[in-house]
Amino acid sequence: MTKLMTLVEAAEGVSHEDFAAHWRDRFLPDLKRLGGLQKAVHHHVRPSEIREDGGVPANKWSGVGCYYYDNRAALDAALAQAAPLFAAHRDIIAAYTHLIVDEIWMYDRDPSHLPIKMFAFFKRQPQISRADALLYYRTTHAAIGESVNRNRTVRYVQNHVALDYTNPDATYNYDGGPEIWFKSMDVALDLFGDAEAMATLGKDEATFVVRSELLNFLTDEVVVFDAAAA
Repeated sequence: MTKLMTLVEAAEGVSHEDFAAHWRDRFLPDLKRLGGLQKAVHHHVRPSEIREDGGVPANKWSGVGCYYYDNRAALDAALAQAAPLFAAHRDIIAAYTHLIVDEIWMYDRDPSHLPIKMFAFFKRQPQISRADALLYYRTTHAAIGESVNRNRTVRYVQNHVALDYTNPDATYNYDGGPEIWFKSMDVALDLFGDAEAMATLGKDEATFVVRSELLNFLTDEVVVFDAAAA
């Protein structure tokens, strides 16, 4: 399937619970009516401070939706109709941005439901092509990440933004980023509190990533629609 990732920001004054309920119960049915949606997974940002002392900016987003379509044509057709949909929900979803990605599974060491997931999104250094940055990310950087991991992560996906996709808003024209699962918040915070590991990762990131625009946050994970299970 083809994957659309949509970052969403709650309107000011909307509680975490009200936002999650509206996103699931009001917005999602409207999105399904655009056609082609096969699966939807909503992730709600968990309060945490990770990597903010390493030159990485704070996160403003409230969640990220992962929406799966049979193929790119079906996704493009839905995306072409999405702007009026988001406008109709702007009282709750104040801002949003989309990325069309290729989902690359790196490993899955625990098939059970895992409560904590980290997302990150990066922009490549301008002198590097997207294809070259993603190759480095999948090979050299992934190997360095594994070397400092010490089994603290149990599932790992890389999202590679499609080479032919450019975000209409250059502020969010990301090139890729991971989804990384943890067995608990304590394990996640242990990794991000490991100064030596973070320094090693940060040094390598600087070779291909604009670190001042690197986005990181922790979330939960909720499958809110699956056509195959209906």
